[in-house]
Amino acid sequence: MLNSAERLEIDRLWIRKLEQDASGLPQSLRHRNLEPPSAEFLHALAAGIGGRMVEIGGSSGISTIALAAAARQTSGRLLSIEIEPVRQSEALDTLARLGLGSFVDFVLTDAAQVLPQQPAFNLALIDCEKEDYMRFFDMLPMREGGIVVADNIISHSLDGYVKHVRGRAGVESITLAIGKGLEVTRFVRGLT
Repeated sequence: MLNSAERLEIDRLWIRKLEQDASGLPQSLRHRNLEPPSAEFLHALAAGIGGRMVEIGGSSGISTIALAAAARQTSGRLLSIEIEPVRQSEALDTLARLGLGSFVDFVLTDAAQVLPQQPAFNLALIDCEKEDYMRFFDMLPMREGGIVVADNIISHSLDGYVKHVRGRAGVESITLAIGKGLEVTRFVRGLT
């Protein structure tokens, strides 16, 4: 489970995200984070899986906290890919304050530059620009039994992504009404 300090940081980041939304900041300046209930679910799932994890689109760190805490519990490792430097800098600071920084490799670039060179993952989170979901899903090297979680499935009506992943051979996938909607896809056969 997430501890009280981790939950407080998640709450702080979420409140700030809501304040940014309410103030009318352009979307490019707002921090776009996973909702707290989704972070709790993601943490529980990741803690049950362990191993190598990746997040594509860490923003300012809610999902990073959830996954890094799971990595700490399972002796796993998280690769956090973010393209926006201010968001990633805040995530780095937050994870260091929580003592979770040593479980995370932070990479500041487009995920397409990193994923092709990676060994297989046990768990992946896709929470980036919606038009990139299918492209990054197809690039992910996943172990047999590996899980890909994609956020914003319901809120952004990502039916094309759902159809895409469910059309892949060797996967099972379900949409969960947690947060803004999570598509949870399990690789019955690995795609390494």
